[in-house]
Amino acid sequence: MSPARVALVTGAASGIGWAVAERLLADGWRVVSLDLTDDGPSGCQRVVGDAADPAVLADALGICGDRLDGLVCAAGIPPSGPWDDVTHWDETVRVDLSAVYHALRLGLPALAASKGSAVVIGSIVGPVEGSLRSVAYAAAKAGLGGLVRSMALIGAAQGVRVNLVEPGAIDTPFDPPAFPPDARPDVPLGRMGRAAEVAGAVRFLLGPDASYITGSAIRIDGGRTLL
Repeated sequence: MSPARVALVTGAASGIGWAVAERLLADGWRVVSLDLTDDGPSGCQRVVGDAADPAVLADALGICGDRLDGLVCAAGIPPSGPWDDVTHWDETVRVDLSAVYHALRLGLPALAASKGSAVVIGSIVGPVEGSLRSVAYAAAKAGLGGLVRSMALIGAAQGVRVNLVEPGAIDTPFDPPAFPPDARPDVPLGRMGRAAEVAGAVRFLLGPDASYITGSAIRIDGGRTLL
């Protein structure tokens, strides 16, 4: 019997990160989770700490072992304001952009050892939409596109794929919605998405059916960016 595939999921204590970890566990993966709180789906090997701290990331990767089949960067902080708060800018860019860079940089050797795959959770805010509340959030999420495309080029020679998922309005506690989840006039499908729907896309990108996909972005927004 072949050993279980191993994944590190940051931000697995809630929302999309939780749904991803839960989906991978159900598929038989060994999942190491990293979050500020000691929470997550039953069965994860939990590491409590700051996903933007390279030393904490290195510890979590050490628990994964020398080979890493999947890396999912879902940790992040939501948009808030005011837009010209420099402290908010620094912290948001640190957690929503720099943390992903460190995870990909440190995780690349183990991903290369198993020809694994990384998936980054971004947002439609930044690449498509601006933000009145949080310039920092929009800038960080827009920056993920360039980071993912660059790391896809760097990882390709080692058989490592790197992709981006850009959710729209997803029904999680991350960012309180402006409208009821099942009555969204700003979404053509008329509702918010579910974290499990994002997890399904992540699972696809990590798996063999996506073996020729790298440097790409999958938008999961119910058609919102078509408006």
